Amino acid sequence: MARCPACGFDDPSDASQCPRCHLSRSLFDAVTEAAGGPDSHPRFLQAIGEILAAVDSPSLGESVGEDSAALLSSPSRFLSMPAAVPAVPAAEREPSAPTGFPALPPGGDVPVLKRQINDYLQLARRQGLDLADFGERARAAVLAQDRDTLEVLGRDLFVHLAASLTEEYENALARRHELSGLVATASPDVELESCRSALAMGDLAGTQRRLRHIEQELSDLEDQWATVQILVAECDLIAATVRDLGGDPTPALGPLAEGRRLARDGERELAEPVLARAALALWTVLDPMFLREMARIRDAILRRRSEGLDTAAAVVHLRQLAADLRHRNFAAAIGAYRQLRSMAEGAVAPPTAAAVAPAADANGPE
Repeated sequence: MARCPACGFDDPSDASQCPRCHLSRSLFDAVTEAAGGPDSHPRFLQAIGEILAAVDSPSLGESVGEDSAALLSSPSRFLSMPAAVPAVPAAEREPSAPTGFPALPPGGDVPVLKRQINDYLQLARRQGLDLADFGERARAAVLAQDRDTLEVLGRDLFVHLAASLTEEYENALARRHELSGLVATASPDVELESCRSALAMGDLAGTQRRLRHIEQELSDLEDQWATVQILVAECDLIAATVRDLGGDPTPALGPLAEGRRLARDGERELAEPVLARAALALWTVLDPMFLREMARIRDAILRRRSEGLDTAAAVVHLRQLAADLRHRNFAAAIGAYRQLRSMAEGAVAPPTAAAVAPAADANGPE
């Protein structure tokens, strides 16, 4: 019986992939090795250590083999595997952007218009708007007690406020869309629709009040699901890098999809470890291509050094890349790799997909 290293499913069959998260069985051993244990040193760390030792001092190269108890930058990313899979929730109606201009409030006599203007000025201050263009006009209109002047001023203030609140609503909607790709946003969705209706009816005070509540709800969700967002972004970056180097991340994409599904079901504690293992699975696909790239960069650094060129900055980036890999920070390692490639490869262009594809076996490290 094989146990999936990504989602923990015990599979008694000889299926080619995990029935739960669809991780390719050919990657089981590689992901298990990459996850490591208290006494293990994954092969990619040893390989990067050898590359670093070739271009740096021996002492710095040896540091890559440090106690692997320090390899985890966030131990919670490798929690025990989940045992149950919840059902997929029903599709939700998405909130929409405002359409048309908010309804202008009805006019009135001078006292009514003065109260409207006063209310708008208070809302504008709470909104943090610049009232320099309205302060003097408001004072002059109140002193004149002229209904037409007050009505024009009230309309201009309304338009100014409505534009600001519409922009704020659209920003909140964009934040919601970023979150909704990962987690359920039922409560903010209800508030956003209510806010949009209030704005359409010209209820600016109600719109502002609802927006404050929505922003707090979105901030709470972003804080709660920050780890999931980071892990998904990391997985997407690794998959994109696999494709950039001519490989196919498909065998390792199943755990990413499963982690996303768990997050959408609100199962954050189940989603996080699956997504962490999804990153490891994707890295095992990237690893052989990545190490070939790093070997090319090593040779470029050594060649440039033999030509008398300064390679100190490139070595610093290589040290950073090794440190990022020690801490399983794959996104930062890819960022360091891209900087390193730009700095070290004056005469060596990055490989094309066609050149890499024959050697980019998606079945894991060679």
